Amino acid sequence: MSDKLIKKLNDRVSSNKTAIGFIEAELPKYEETIGEFTEITIPIENKIISVTSSINSLQQQIVSIATSAYNVGCGTTVGATIVYPDTVKNHSENVNSPSYDGLDPFGGQTTPLLSSSNVGFGTFLVFTQNDSSQAGLGILYGTMESCFRIPCTGSVCVDYNSQITSLQSQIVTLRNQLPSEITKVNSIRTEKKNSEIERYGQKRGIASLKQRNSEMESAVNTINSI
Repeated sequence: MSDKLIKKLNDRVSSNKTAIGFIEAELPKYEETIGEFTEITIPIENKIISVTSSINSLQQQIVSIATSAYNVGCGTTVGATIVYPDTVKNHSENVNSPSYDGLDPFGGQTTPLLSSSNVGFGTFLVFTQNDSSQAGLGILYGTMESCFRIPCTGSVCVDYNSQITSLQSQIVTLRNQLPSEITKVNSIRTEKKNSEIERYGQKRGIASLKQRNSEMESAVNTINSI
């Protein structure tokens, strides 16, 4: 009787190995599709990174000008605000990983800043202006156009304020470029995720079959030792 049972188990193991081979042969097709989606979004994401970097460079210039102005008496701490960088965060989860085959595909969520090291990878992007979760860049003082302390003069403060206003206008223009670009990326990433879910299903199937084979092979070894 044990020989018959061992044969059944070995046959199941063999059948599972055949199924694993078929599934593994299909995986490159999923990777190809995912790669095609990624190729489309990477140039857009690189543009988003560039625009965000330009915004924050201008923000830093504003802080620098405001500091210089305050040091000569322009502006006041009344109404002063902390300037925070704009950010684009890259949300990702386990299913995005080509190697993941565990039991929690939508867990392992992370939200790093979008950068050259993670373009194309992830589920969706989120843009935040003046992101207070980040370290502040510096202070923008209140009423910058007015002189409150010596040695400044009114005209000097107006000039400083004009420089800041000009930079703020440039920031508005740059910020207006981002929503449409992020919408494009998120739309494509939604379809990419569907392919990633399909890939995960296949990889999870392989993992389950391998686990069952391990269990059955262990049972065969135990039976043989009895």
